[in-house]
Amino acid sequence: MLIKESIERYTSFIKRQHSTGTHKFYKSHLNHFLKWCDDNFIKELSDIKFTAFDDYIAEQKRTCSNATINKRIGILKRWSKHQNHEWDYLNSISKLKERKTTFKMIDYKTMGKIKKFIDTMNDEVYNNLMYKTLIHLLIDTGARINEVLSIEKKNVQIKKNEILLTTTKTKSDRIVFFRNDTKELLKKCISDHKSNYLLFNKEKNRQLNYDDVRFFFRKLKTVLKIEELHPHMFRHTMATNWLESGADLLSVMETLGHKNLETTERYLHMSKKHIKKTYLDKYKG
Repeated sequence: MLIKESIERYTSFIKRQHSTGTHKFYKSHLNHFLKWCDDNFIKELSDIKFTAFDDYIAEQKRTCSNATINKRIGILKRWSKHQNHEWDYLNSISKLKERKTTFKMIDYKTMGKIKKFIDTMNDEVYNNLMYKTLIHLLIDTGARINEVLSIEKKNVQIKKNEILLTTTKTKSDRIVFFRNDTKELLKKCISDHKSNYLLFNKEKNRQLNYDDVRFFFRKLKTVLKIEELHPHMFRHTMATNWLESGADLLSVMETLGHKNLETTERYLHMSKKHIKKTYLDKYKG
């Protein structure tokens, strides 16, 4: 069997069973391996020898972090298992040593600049209202960008300050909450473009997508002279700040949609690091 055919079968399975983001993630990394195979004249599954995996990893070490290489090894192992490819050597490959995971957050000063900027945006211009509401929801909910872009109007409970997310990474519905200042923006968004079932739509009557958001964030970075900013940073910031305010791990876990506490605990470790730094910098005894 061709390597390409096997990968296509597996990515079709991932597409059926997982979220759009997960499918794109797997497809991207498997296509990276497929291209490497093509460049090295490896077309058939039977052509893959144990040395191929060593060569693939060695070549990546020149340009990729160990974390990226580990992700690709993990995906290759899951592909191999699902498609019943008997590559014992692949399964024996251990993870490369990674640096400790650090979450990129938005600091207090930068968050203030962002809030000040979006507050000056004219709500009467629909696209301004849409992006303003989007930022508020990222700040309030800690939801992933694809989850926010997929919000349906019928699932926004204005009176309860709740939103039911039905398009999630884990494929499980969950409820997130928003504050009262966001409530007013949501009311306006819902009343505009009444014919659309999704909350976020462009003026041209199409769904807002990630490319639109990327363009807006690029504008934010330029105007506000911010070196790095992307939607997921709001998620990291919300989780860490909420824990620092005294939230319990289970509440944060449920809100973020994590499957296990270990994932959420990484934010707790970061929170403790911040608290310790604040203590050492500010506490005089």
